[in-house]
Formats: sequence, structure tokens, C-alpha cells
Amino acid sequence: MSIEVKCPNGHRLKVKDSMAGITGRCPLCKSLVSVPKPVQPKAISEDAILDFLGPSPNLDDKSLTDTIHDFGDSVIMRGSAIHHTPRKTCVKCNRDIPALIHICPHCHTYLPELTNY
Repeated sequence: MSIEVKCPNGHRLKVKDSMAGITGRCPLCKSLVSVPKPVQPKAISEDAILDFLGPSPNLDDKSLTDTIHDFGDSVIMRGSAIHHTPRKTCVKCNRDIPALIHICPHCHTYLPELTNY
């Protein structure tokens, strides 16, 4: 890899990683340019990550189940109402698929219209 630096006159330079921490001259204007050492990222512990994410949700909580979106079974729950997404049948493989899909995920047939929903 290389390190990108700018000289005091604004020339963009790419120097080898081995030049990190060294001061040299810009090949264009001969100004002194110091190449910074790369900053090592600080290690983050798993505990710090878990603290950042917060407590895990309680899956038995009723408020979480009110907003479940299960597109595989074509059921969308919002509040207490259950809405079924429209379905159609593929003309080639006769499988039931969501009506908004234009290419059958099973046989890859193009389905231009909404039919049988």
C-alpha cells in the first residue's frame, strides 16, 4: 500500500509505507514534507460492543410481535390487523409467488402481468 500526503504547496504525493514517520522533500517543489505514521485502530472489546448495542430484546414482548414482517409466508402484521400480500401463479411452473414479482424465483420465467391474485 501507499500513504497519500500533501506538501505545503498542495501537491499530492503517494509514498511507500516504509516512508512513514520520515520527512523528505517534495519532488515537484522541493518543500519539506513529513509523512505521518499510520494510526493503529484501538481494539474494541466484546463487552464494549455489547454495551453499545444495548440490552437484547425480549422476544416474548407483545409489542415486538405487533410489527412482524414475514414476507416468506406473505403475512404482514401491523398492530392487530393481518394483511395478506397478493399472490399469483407462475404460468410455467404453476407455483404460488408474490404478485409484485415479475420473474419467478423458481423457474426464472418472466411474468409481465398480475394474474391469479
